[in-house]
Amino acid sequence: MTTSDATPHWRFMAIVEVDEAHDNLAELAPREGPRFRLAPCERSPKGYVWYELAVDGSHGESTAVRDAHIVLRALERLALDMLRTEMRIVSGSEWLALARNLRRA
Repeated sequence: MTTSDATPHWRFMAIVEVDEAHDNLAELAPREGPRFRLAPCERSPKGYVWYELAVDGSHGESTAVRDAHIVLRALERLALDMLRTEMRIVSGSEWLALARNLRRA
């Protein structure tokens, strides 16, 4: 079994929000790149859909932070370019700042 085939250790990283008209964000999310899960939250504010983002944390915290950054940026581009809507990071934006700091180190 290769490392990429190992059972993932899912690590919660963020909650993101899009307009309720776009309840298919998880289906449109890219399949290539870091291993992640994007699942609709059980509850969201009226007019919105919230999604939980988890990344594979089996390769350590630095890799999980980097992967969360990659996936969040890809989701932002997807929301703007394909769905023509904004995506808001409800929680987890600190991972973006931490990923930038890790790149500088």
